[in-house]
Amino acid sequence: MNWPLNINNFTFSARLKIASFVLNPSNRWTQGEQVKLFEEKMARYVGSKYAVYVSSGSTANTLLAEYQKSISGDKNIVVLPSTTWQTSCSPWIKAGFEPQFIDVDMADFSMNTLALEKFIIKNKNKIACVFPTSLIGFSPKMDEYQRLAEEYKVDIKFDNCENTFGKYKNKNVSSFFTSTTSTYFGHQIQSIEGGFIFTNSQKEYEYYLINRNHGMVRSLTAYDIDTSEYENKSVDSLFDFYSLGNNFRNTDLNAFIGMLDFKRIEEYEKSRKDLYFYFKNKLDLTKFYLPSESLDAEDVPFCLPIISQDSQKTKALKVCKDLGIEHRPIISGFLGYQRCYKEFFDSHEEYQNSIFLHHNGFYVGLFHNLSKTKIDKLVSNLNNI
Repeated sequence: MNWPLNINNFTFSARLKIASFVLNPSNRWTQGEQVKLFEEKMARYVGSKYAVYVSSGSTANTLLAEYQKSISGDKNIVVLPSTTWQTSCSPWIKAGFEPQFIDVDMADFSMNTLALEKFIIKNKNKIACVFPTSLIGFSPKMDEYQRLAEEYKVDIKFDNCENTFGKYKNKNVSSFFTSTTSTYFGHQIQSIEGGFIFTNSQKEYEYYLINRNHGMVRSLTAYDIDTSEYENKSVDSLFDFYSLGNNFRNTDLNAFIGMLDFKRIEEYEKSRKDLYFYFKNKLDLTKFYLPSESLDAEDVPFCLPIISQDSQKTKALKVCKDLGIEHRPIISGFLGYQRCYKEFFDSHEEYQNSIFLHHNGFYVGLFHNLSKTKIDKLVSNLNNI
C-alpha cells in the first residue's frame, strides 16, 4: 500500500488558482502584499500580536537565536531538549551560545520540567534562553513554563514547528511565548517551504522584519513602522543597513499557496485528531507507548508515533517496510548520538527518556485523508508482533 509521510493537500481547484496567480503578469512573486496577508491571517489564528513569514522554520529559529544573542550580555547558556530537530539547536550554537541539554518528559515529549527547574536554580544568572520543542504535535504544559519564566525571570521561547494547531487551555501554544512554526510541505499547513515567528513584542518584531531582509531599515516602511530611531542620514535611505542581517524572505507565491491551504485548517485539525485517536484506540498499548492525554491540552498530532514498550522496534519497522509505509526516526533521535553534538554531552546518564525514544521509536505519516482501512492494517500487524 502507498502510505507516504505526507501528501500534496491541494485540490484541482486550488491548483488552478495557483496557476492563475503564476500566469497573471501583474502579480509580484517575491515578498510583497501576499506575504503581509498571510502574516495577518496566521497572527489572528494563533492569537499573537505579530507574525513574520520567513523561508523556513529553521531560518525562523536562526532569527530568534540572533536576536537573543543581541540582548543577552554575559548570559551565554541556551537550554535545549535532548530530542528535537537539528536546526532547533544549531542556530543557537552558531550564534555563540553554550548549549545545555535537558531530557524529555515521556508524558508529552517536551522538556522534563523538573530537571529543567533544577538546572535553572543552579544556573539562572547564566541562562540567556530556554528553548523547548513541542515535539511531533503534542502540546507541553505551557502554564508550567510560564511559572518558570515568571518565578526565575528566565527568558523562554518555543519551537512549535511541528505543532501549528496545538492548544493548551484553549490557547494556541504559539501564543504563550515568542515562538516559531513551519509551513514546509511535510507539516500541518503547507506553503511548500516556509516558517513563521510569532511574538507580542514590538521590539522583537522590528528586529525580525529588519534582519529577515538583509538588515535594511526600509523593511519597516512596508509595515507602516516609524524608522526614525534606525535611520542613518549618511547613506541612501533605500540602502540603509542597520545590522548585518540575512536574506530569509519568503515569496508572494509561497504565501498565496499557504493561504489556499489555510482555508482548510479546521478540516485538517479535525481529521488529524480523529485519525490519531482512531489509531490510539486500536493500538495495543501493552506493547506500544503513546503520550498520556492531558485534560488541558488539545493535541493535533504531527504524525503517528510507533514506540515499542519492549525493544520490538526492528519488527515494527519490518511491518512498515513490508506494507510500503514510509517512516522516520523520532525527529533527530537522541542528539548525544549525533556526531555534530557529541562534544556537548559529557555523559548519557541523564537522558534515559531520549535514549529510550531513540532505540524504541519511530513515526509514520498522518494527514487529513489517510484511510482508516490503512490504519487498521498497520495496527493489526503491529499488535500481532
